[in-house]
Formats: sequence, C-alpha cells, structure tokens
Amino acid sequence: MSYSSSLPAGYRIDIIDQITRAYRIVIDRSQLVLEMALLPFVIVLATELVAMLLPGSGVFRGILVALIHMIGLLVFGTVFIVRWHRYVLLGESVSGDLIPPGWSAFVIAGVKVAVLFFICWFGLFLLAMLPPHFITFPLSMFGGIALAFLSLRVSLIFPAAAIEQPVPLRTAWDWVEGNYWRLFACTIGCYLPFVIVEVIISWIAGMFPALAWIVFEALRLAVSFAGAAVIAALLSHVYMAITGGGRPYAAE
Repeated sequence: MSYSSSLPAGYRIDIIDQITRAYRIVIDRSQLVLEMALLPFVIVLATELVAMLLPGSGVFRGILVALIHMIGLLVFGTVFIVRWHRYVLLGESVSGDLIPPGWSAFVIAGVKVAVLFFICWFGLFLLAMLPPHFITFPLSMFGGIALAFLSLRVSLIFPAAAIEQPVPLRTAWDWVEGNYWRLFACTIGCYLPFVIVEVIISWIAGMFPALAWIVFEALRLAVSFAGAAVIAALLSHVYMAITGGGRPYAAE
C-alpha cells in the first residue's frame, strides 16, 4: 500500500470528536480490551515483581531494576498495543499467538524513534557542557522539552507499523502537518486523566507498608494499560482519517 506524504486538502482534526471516539471505543469494548491486555499485563507485572525481589542495593541494582522494567514493557506491553491497533484498524480479534502480526514492525518503529531522539538528546547534553553554562544549560533544557513535544509529530508511524504498513519517519512527520497542536490537544485530553490517577495511586501507595506494593503497582499498571488503549485508539482513528489506511469497521 502506498501513501501520499501530504494531508487531504483542508483536513483538520476534530479535537472533541477524536477524544470522544477514543474513549468510547475503549469503554464500549472494555471486555475485549481486557482479553487483549490480560496476558501482557500479567507478564509485565511479573517481571516488575521479579525485578523488585532482586538482592542487593545501590546504583547497580537500581539500573538493573529499571532495565528489567523497560524490557518487560518493550516486549510485552507493546504486544497489547499492537493487538489493539490491529483491532481498531482491521477488526482483528485476539489470535492464539502471544506475539501478533505487526509486532516486530512496531518495535522497529519504536527503536527508530528512540535512536533518533537519543542522538538529539546526546547533542543537547554536549551543548550543556559548553561554556557559558548560564546560556547553554537553559538552551539544552528547552531543547529537550521541545524534543519531547516533537516526538508526537511522528506518532502515526506506530499504527502504520502495527498493520504491517511501516512508513519512514519523514512521511509520518508530513502527515501531521497543520494538525500538530490539534493532535497534541487530543493526546492531552486522552492521557492526562490517566496520569493524574497514576499519581494519586502512587501517593496513596506511599502511605502503606512496602508489602502492599504489588497491589498498588497492579492498579497503576492497569491504569497505564487503559491509558495506552485510549491513546492507541486515538492514533488509529487519526491515521485512518489522514491516510485512509485500515478499515473503519464498526468504530462508530
């Protein structure tokens, strides 16, 4: 399948409509979301539990725990996201395989984005080391914030990869032309409530003994998965509207 690198003439993302549709499909198909997320959720939670039970202390253990968390999310959290993208875009339900079609393309797309922004972050780090620091350090901080915002500009690379129609970063960048701030507003509307709930859960968890950690971590992770489902639905709907890719089955 080939794509045009430009948007349909005059197309503008309808912020309220896209936010509403993203929440609605997740709520209306909550049982399916649970089925798709259950096994990846359990595996990710298990990896986090194993990481927390590792012996030792200090910086090395902290790095190892963080690395295990990252690998768990990268390998198994993305399984759920790809499954959900494929359902929203193709109407594909859960198959018997743990790893769905499109998963490898999705991970490769994520690695491409991560490598690009790591290179940019490293350049900003080097800039911060140069004198005069009272100029270069604030510039690097603002540059880092700008990079975090700009990552959204290539976000449509993910639904494309999930349905095995990967595109270059440049194409994904061009797709959002003229709609960046609308997509940004949609993303805030779709994910900010989940961030707030996660913060509240973490705050409450701090009031309980460490033994209760697994309960609150399971709650936090469940909220994170729900937020990921809403964001994935948003990106899938925007991807369909811009490219005509996928099949807008019964998403209404």
